[in-house]
This record gives sequence, C-alpha cells and structure tokens, in this order.
Amino acid sequence: MRELVIVIPDLYLPESADAAAQAVALPGLEPIVRFGHREALPQGWRSWLAGWLGRADLAALAPARVAAAAHPQLAQAQGTLWLAVPVHLSAGMSRVHLDHRGLLYLHPEEQRQLAQDFARDFAGSGFVLVPASPRELLLLTPGVEAVATCEPARLAGQAVNEALPRGPAAAGLRRTWAETEMWLHAHPLNQARAVPLTALWPWGALGAGAGRPAVAAVAPVRAFALDAYVRGLWQMCGLSCQSLPPEGGALTEAATGATVLVAEVGLFMQPSARSGFPEALAQLDVRYLQPALAALRAGHLEALRLIANDRSFRLGRRSRWQFWRRGRPGMEGLR
Repeated sequence: MRELVIVIPDLYLPESADAAAQAVALPGLEPIVRFGHREALPQGWRSWLAGWLGRADLAALAPARVAAAAHPQLAQAQGTLWLAVPVHLSAGMSRVHLDHRGLLYLHPEEQRQLAQDFARDFAGSGFVLVPASPRELLLLTPGVEAVATCEPARLAGQAVNEALPRGPAAAGLRRTWAETEMWLHAHPLNQARAVPLTALWPWGALGAGAGRPAVAAVAPVRAFALDAYVRGLWQMCGLSCQSLPPEGGALTEAATGATVLVAEVGLFMQPSARSGFPEALAQLDVRYLQPALAALRAGHLEALRLIANDRSFRLGRRSRWQFWRRGRPGMEGLR
C-alpha cells in the first residue's frame, strides 16, 4: 500500500499550553487531525513504529539499545546505555526551564570534538560518548543504574524541576549528570556557541530485554529520518534511512509501498531562525504536511498517517470526510 507516515517527535502539548500560540494556521495538519481516524498511543510513537514495521519484539526494548544498533562500536558494550540529548537549561530563582530552543542541534564537528574530549577527560571511568544524530548522542555508563527519566522533548516549554531524576536508585545518574554539567561548563565548545550547551539530558535506558537485538528482515519501507532510534530500528530490519528531503514532493515520487518521515519542528528553529515554535511548525506544515495531503487527494497516496502528541491520525483516500466533526484551530486539534 502506498502509505505515508509522518512522525513529528517533538510536538507535545502540555496542559498549560498557550491557546493563542496553538491557534497558528496549519492548513496541512488541521484537516488531517479533523477527519483522520484518531488512535491514542499510550506507549509512544517509537513502540508503535516498531510494531507497525513488523518488529514487535523491539517495541518494549530500551530506546537507547535500539539506537545503538546503528553503531558497531557499541555492539559489545557492557553497562547502561542512554540517549543523551544536548540541552540548554535556564535556571531561575526557583525553577529550571527548558525552552523549545533549548533542544540543541550540534554540527558533526561539534559532536566529534565533544566525543573526543569526553574520551580524554573521562578516561578510566569506562564511560563512552558516541555521536548518534544531530540532536542525540549515546552515553555508556558502566556502574550507573538504569532509571526512568523523561524524554526532554516532552518537557520543552516547561519547568523541568519535577522531571529531574530523584530517589536512591538515581544517585549514580545524578552524580554523572553533575559531573558532565561541570565538564560542559568549562568546555571550549561553548565559547563559540550562541546558545551554550549546559547539559546532556539522559533518557531511554529502561526497557525489556538486554544486549544487542537481532537483525530480522521485514518488508521494505522507505524512511527519511535523522532520529537515532529510527536509524537503529531500520538497521535491525536490514534497511537503511535516508536524510530528510528538502521538500514534501520527494516523499511520494516513485513510491510503490510505505514511506516513513520523521521530522522535528526544531529543525525549523535552528540555528539562527528567529521564529518561535508555532511559526516553525507552520514551516514544517508547508514543507511536508500540505504536499502529503495534496498527494492523498490526487490519488498518489492511498493513506496518510500523522503521529504527534502520542496520537495517530490516519486518512485514507476513501475515508469518509466527516464534515460534521468540528475542527479546532492549529495545534489544538491534537488534544
């Protein structure tokens, strides 16, 4: 089936979201969420994607373990693996805030420098830092217990105090977090950055199973993604990911089967764009969602699925357009 799945992995709506910001016009997203078949994804989009791809055995595996599958140097790694997200945290009088712009993207050279210097400065600890994507690194921490931590994309635009690791089991992680914070504070990389890198936010270490997952072939599905988890998942299926296309038309050209696109709103805010999160989402809407909707209406696709805010919205060519269903402006329809 010619189906296009578009995942927006950094689009989450907190309960306190600004209604005015949510009302930005989104001509691609709004019809999809209004008329599409809605399904809640209580385990998140990653677990859903693994099952949809035919790898239900990977759905409950720790996200960091899946991401590491694309990195042979971690094949025999012993210790706890984390996805480490570069962030800029803003400290106030009583709370620590993570802005959407605080989810940082690092250039390949910045990541290489960070990993090399980490290997030098943490030599003997057994810790390893490996670049995984422009927005993620993999952090190996032998001797540090795996504990539940929140994915930082879910906290963007909010105070993060309550999400920081707590309790006796998290003592090792808190110590590692503090050590890397101090290391980053003095790192020369920050002298050249407009927005300093203040922490490597660890998450994705908990999950079922251990060790390196087995490779198993599935039906070919094209993927366009920078996300480390997606690249590892496709590696475990004997497939490979392509870089993001510059425009949405490339997603349906010569497509005979299913295609997956994973595109972050943050890409449209980095590095020098002055627009806020709603305006960046509007740019993503123009580049990918509107062309995808046009392709569905023209018959170039049989189905279009949007995944955001732990929800799936699926439209088919023969879907009954439920015009009685009241539309809600902008992002509000994702609730």
